[in-house]
Amino acid sequence: MRHWTLSAAIGAAILSSSSGIASPVQVVVSGIYVLDDERSDNAFKVIDSATADLPDAKHPGLRQRLRKSVAVSRLRISTAGSRVGVAYDAKAPIVVWIGEAPIKWKLVEGFVFDVSAKANDDSVSLTFRDESARTVTYGIERTVTYRSVGQDLVADTTIISPLFSKPIVYRQVYMPTR
Repeated sequence: MRHWTLSAAIGAAILSSSSGIASPVQVVVSGIYVLDDERSDNAFKVIDSATADLPDAKHPGLRQRLRKSVAVSRLRISTAGSRVGVAYDAKAPIVVWIGEAPIKWKLVEGFVFDVSAKANDDSVSLTFRDESARTVTYGIERTVTYRSVGQDLVADTTIISPLFSKPIVYRQVYMPTR
């Protein structure tokens, strides 16, 4: 009996120990969220300001490309184990596994991304690498880090490209739908 008790205690300790990386189920609350414009940065203004010095003639459609990829007013996020699912507005959903190989995701025709995911202590991050079949590529990489703050979902976004002198950074706050 004493041996069984000791084995059970060791088993419980192993099962309750953590590797330091929380499961996404613990850090991001699944649900449907809508953008809170009052508490969010205006992503369009941030992008326009950051790209103001880039000539349209040299980089046609860059601003439009960036704006189209961040225009989200409603999102659905779900997590289960190491799987993360995100659907932006009425776009095709993304289903990706944390720490696994990137998946191909088509936002709309001509906007194709390699999407990967990773979990941190209190967040889940999705990284979108622009892999479009267009003749002009900008080497754009966008990382969105989602974390639950109370009932809200906070999305911190960083966009980098060799074209930018510094990263484009903004925060958006989403409220759960009722």
